[in-house]
Amino acid sequence: MADEEILRAVGAFLDRGYPDERRLAALRSQGEDRRLLDEAAAQGWFGLVAPEADGGLGLSPAALVPLFRLFGRRLLTGPLLEQMLLPGLLLSTARADGARTRLAAALTGRRRVAVLDPGTTLDWRAANGSLTLDAGTLAGSVDLVRFGAVSDLFVAVVDGGGPDGASAVLVVDRDRPGVTVTGHRSTDPGASYARVTLDGVAVGPGDVVAWREDGAALVTALRGWQRVLVAAELAGIARHVLDLSVAFARQREQFGRPIGSFQAVKHIAASAAQRVIMLESFVEAVADDSATLAPESFALAALALKGAAAEAGRSVCEDALQIHGGIGFTHEHELHWFYKRALSLRTWYGDERETATETGRRLVSARV
Repeated sequence: MADEEILRAVGAFLDRGYPDERRLAALRSQGEDRRLLDEAAAQGWFGLVAPEADGGLGLSPAALVPLFRLFGRRLLTGPLLEQMLLPGLLLSTARADGARTRLAAALTGRRRVAVLDPGTTLDWRAANGSLTLDAGTLAGSVDLVRFGAVSDLFVAVVDGGGPDGASAVLVVDRDRPGVTVTGHRSTDPGASYARVTLDGVAVGPGDVVAWREDGAALVTALRGWQRVLVAAELAGIARHVLDLSVAFARQREQFGRPIGSFQAVKHIAASAAQRVIMLESFVEAVADDSATLAPESFALAALALKGAAAEAGRSVCEDALQIHGGIGFTHEHELHWFYKRALSLRTWYGDERETATETGRRLVSARV
């Protein structure tokens, strides 16, 4: 099935089965809509990037980019990033039967997946925790785990915390001895968060997805694709709030004229439109180039894209608030949900300041 057909099918499902009142209920419960996950699994969303040998379509993660732009426009929330990307991407690498069996169960929705990655933040990485692997024992904690409290399978990212500084990616069941999950209060309308502590958790060969060089490459790919898909979602949010603003400016009148006819409003809308178009083009360019870029070049492109999306998503929402004359702060208007969601996604795997610093550091290091 072509990417366009998948996008049309998902869009038709949302038109038919995801009305505004259902979306609002999910937002008020931080993205929790179990029925949506069951429906998504039944329609094969979770298997799009999984290998054909595991019942998936074997598509590149780039095929998910148009879908996440759609999710941003529709403000579709829940663990879609985790369920649609992680199992398929890891199954492409995993060799151990134990890991493969558990990841394959996530494709059918029988298991919910969350990622334990201290690298979800850059400036506050030390505060977010760390994971170490030594003599078959996994230890440490991660403070920011999306949907950690409602997931039963964790993808643990050990970034240089293994023997001799090795990296590894493992899968760990929530009910394993030594795993403790503590929920956080959160202002993100699209996701709940938890702290996950691993106190001497025993792991074996059946838990390992990738190790050493393969582990480092998988960590890079995991972070890169999560940045790209979050950027795509932010692009969708920015496009929707821009469309809302233009429609409002055309119909809202002041002094007997639509406010969109005033120069000041035109300037705000034009500047927002410029940033939205730039971001959409940037997302498409990185997705299109992902097949030919070397891993480190893709990681650098994903960093730059995430920084651009963080800035554009926030600023376009703030421009929309200005055009709406503050109505976006009214709880009954939908604009505030998009703004809150954009602010939450802005920081996930680095905001514009963090990614700019990290991009510069990598460029300087490559030239030394």
